[in-house]
Amino acid sequence: MIQTEDILEKIKRDFGEESKEATRILHDSTHRVDYLDNDRILRCIVYLSNGSLKELKNAIRQATEDPRDVMLWAEYEGLKNGEQLKRVRDFNKTFAEQKDLKK
Repeated sequence: MIQTEDILEKIKRDFGEESKEATRILHDSTHRVDYLDNDRILRCIVYLSNGSLKELKNAIRQATEDPRDVMLWAEYEGLKNGEQLKRVRDFNKTFAEQKDLKK
């Protein structure tokens, strides 16, 4: 069960009326795949979903295959055109604690 307050608040903000369904989907996924029950991974999944249940399910599927993928996509920029990867977010920290790491 998701108990981390910042994650629950982000789900409510991003998913609005669908927040209960989004929470249920995430809850079910953490029961099926133990290693998804990790705040960093859950933050990455929620961030990547952009308030879309379809994207939420896609991010969960990707995280189930390899959670490092969703961490890379959520926390780093420069994935296109062979650019240098640069960490711009750290989802070990809460959504409120995110700082601009681009500097």
